[in-house]
Amino acid sequence: MNFFSLNSPLARGINKLVMMLYAGILWFVCSIPIVTSGAATAALYEVMLKAVKNQEGYVGSSFFKAFRANLKQGIQLGVPLLLAEIVFAVNVFYYGVLGGEGFRVQTVVFIILFLLALTVSSYTYAVMAKFENTAAGHFRMAAVLLLRNPGWSAAILVIQVLTLFLTWFFVYFPALFIMGISGYMQAAVFEHIFRNLIDRGMIAETERNEGIIAQDLSKENKEKAV
Repeated sequence: MNFFSLNSPLARGINKLVMMLYAGILWFVCSIPIVTSGAATAALYEVMLKAVKNQEGYVGSSFFKAFRANLKQGIQLGVPLLLAEIVFAVNVFYYGVLGGEGFRVQTVVFIILFLLALTVSSYTYAVMAKFENTAAGHFRMAAVLLLRNPGWSAAILVIQVLTLFLTWFFVYFPALFIMGISGYMQAAVFEHIFRNLIDRGMIAETERNEGIIAQDLSKENKEKAV
């Protein structure tokens, strides 16, 4: 086997890594206005969900197409989710750092709420990337999937916490690149969850026009065309 050929496992692995890093940079740039971070995250997941199935194509064009498609709902959902995360994080800092020993209960409560908000956000953007629905429909399905998959939800949370840890200690360098790798790892988990639901008949797939549609647990979501 020629390890330096374009079809070798090494070359494919390097190509995949470069794709992740590039997508992470695009996510960082499109998240700079802050209010667009939700749409950027949904676009990142959409690209990575395809990459997990080796269907990524042209990363740049795919990312920006998904970003534009998810911009409105990304702002509708992203702003309140981000505000919730900020409020919980500020309370963790206030009670945990400034409050002292007398506020341990409050600190634990807000840590749990912060981690829950992170996981809900991740599920919401993944569902937005995979399905067509209203903003409220995306959020409802995300909440249901989170509760029905506690083990996988814990895996998503571990990836997110590790990402935050690395970003906190190394600041801008990981923020520029690590989100692509983190997004790919999370997308692998989400693709497993979605595929498992389809295989168990909890999401029914049927052909419609150019793409595939799927009804989610609340009979509302339609899977985006591949």
